Amino acid sequence: MDYDLTHEQAQLLDYLQHNRLVAITGCAGSGKTSVAMEYARRLDSQGLRVLFLCHNPFLAESLSKKFQGTQVKVFAFSALVSWLIRNFQSRDVFAPRLPPAWDSLWTPYEAPSEKELILALDILDGAQQDNLIRYDAVIVDEGQDFQVSWLEVAEACQANPETDHFLITFDDNPLITAFSPQSLYADLLAPVTLSRNCRSAGEIDAFIRRLHPENTLPGLRYGEPAILGERLYTSEGEMLEGLRQAILQAEEFLPEMRDIVVITGETAPIRLSKFAGLTFDSPRLSACSTPGRINWQGAVLRYLQGFGLLESELSEEIIPAPDDIRRVNRFCTAYRADHRAKLSRQTSFLAKRKLIWYLDIYGELRLRWAEEGNPDIPPVDVLVFFSSSAWAERLPSAHKRYRLTPGGDFEQYPYAHNICLVDIPSFKGLEAEAIIFVLYNYFSGDRDQFQANLYTAFSRAKSFLQIVVPSSMQI
Repeated sequence: MDYDLTHEQAQLLDYLQHNRLVAITGCAGSGKTSVAMEYARRLDSQGLRVLFLCHNPFLAESLSKKFQGTQVKVFAFSALVSWLIRNFQSRDVFAPRLPPAWDSLWTPYEAPSEKELILALDILDGAQQDNLIRYDAVIVDEGQDFQVSWLEVAEACQANPETDHFLITFDDNPLITAFSPQSLYADLLAPVTLSRNCRSAGEIDAFIRRLHPENTLPGLRYGEPAILGERLYTSEGEMLEGLRQAILQAEEFLPEMRDIVVITGETAPIRLSKFAGLTFDSPRLSACSTPGRINWQGAVLRYLQGFGLLESELSEEIIPAPDDIRRVNRFCTAYRADHRAKLSRQTSFLAKRKLIWYLDIYGELRLRWAEEGNPDIPPVDVLVFFSSSAWAERLPSAHKRYRLTPGGDFEQYPYAHNICLVDIPSFKGLEAEAIIFVLYNYFSGDRDQFQANLYTAFSRAKSFLQIVVPSSMQI
């Protein structure tokens, strides 16, 4: 067990040992998933076959890692249905993969279609299949995300519904949960409620309770220090600066930059987010021992590839080596000599003006005139600039760089301090020490849906929560 049980949670686990069909409710952070996980471990240690289901595939991935060393089987529900169809459908039935169905704009991962659900039920209800495991216990976490037909599939996974264990957890916030398990399962006991938020500290706990009308009890960490702030913006520039300042504040609060997550309120897939790849540089902060790396090779090639310079002609050093400087100088000098007649028709302004490097908002090194911003730079001036050592001498020094990166892409950017970027549904059921929420390009006429998604996003935070929102939508 990788957490300490509260007295309330320990009592509930004892209760589960003596009751076969149970529902657990509670606010976000009350420990529903933790209790369900410990219950699964205990059943597994007794030699029972345990199936643990949720909707969010990212939560399923996280849970799978935590269940390593056990026989507990974890599935996102859509993955379970796909696995059943792929492995157990009749070979003489042509059942092509159906296009994914989507719950809503706020659910960016696929849900099984009605035809797929029927096929999955047929597989589970049919004759015994070779290698099709039936489970002695089925646990449904975040049950408010499950449709009635999904729960029927979950129940059909049991080896013996008359004697097997069935547990469902769900958030009791009426903005999120619109059903009662009793309406589906007559034998299910009245929900057992976990009454206290164990996740969020101090002001964050009080703030989240404002979005949960039935949660009035202060959380167990209510007296602990926490940082809660709101940054309002009226323009895109103010939004980006607010986001940057929130990241800097988060680093000061968590100097090692661990466990900081940026949640975006956009409805687009996360890799199409406006913020995916957004880079912030902070030369004044030095808490981290490994500074960011400037991509000088990419910058040089951006300006000289058009003339014929090849990537293989540059080293992979963190800063340009003497051979790199000489190689670039010789290349530009030779090119200017070979194309003197063509280039002579263009006027060089380097004698009067100065080219300098700067980093754009995505961390890319670019050139601009020191006096006039970034107008077009004539090719001859580019060649003159790179013909001397000035191009290397004027590079900014390597310093800290934060990159907002979708969770699975960290390894692609080893020279940046990657901050996990997620959307609201993808982080449902998960948590982080520090959450920065940025609301951008959000359109909805459903106030309850809006409040429900804010509740989901904010309740992921443990001890640091910064909110970047338009001034017209002050929360």
